[in-house]
Amino acid sequence: MIRATTPKQVFTFEQNPDLFEKILITYAQNDKIVLEKEKSDLTVEPVYNPSEKIVGYAAWFRMTQEEANTFLSGPGKQATVQVRVKTYTGEVLASEKKTFSVQDVLNDEVL
Repeated sequence: MIRATTPKQVFTFEQNPDLFEKILITYAQNDKIVLEKEKSDLTVEPVYNPSEKIVGYAAWFRMTQEEANTFLSGPGKQATVQVRVKTYTGEVLASEKKTFSVQDVLNDEVL
């Protein structure tokens, strides 16, 4: 991810995310939560195979420049993201944690 940009964050689900009561996407860096997004922040779209059959769902949001600037950049500066969901039956599930690098820009002014 590059600071001071508006990166599109896409998460893939096997089930329709509308079937979940809650979705929580947590971004952390240096063992501190930097940003969280919820189900209401997401746009959900079906993913089709070549024969037009739904094979999954993409849930996405576009991070703002201000949100991207909350991440620290530099050598060894990585962040982690994890998705957790709660079903309408009360079951809570979590994805694996994914780590990504954070790159800086020459001028992080919000345009």
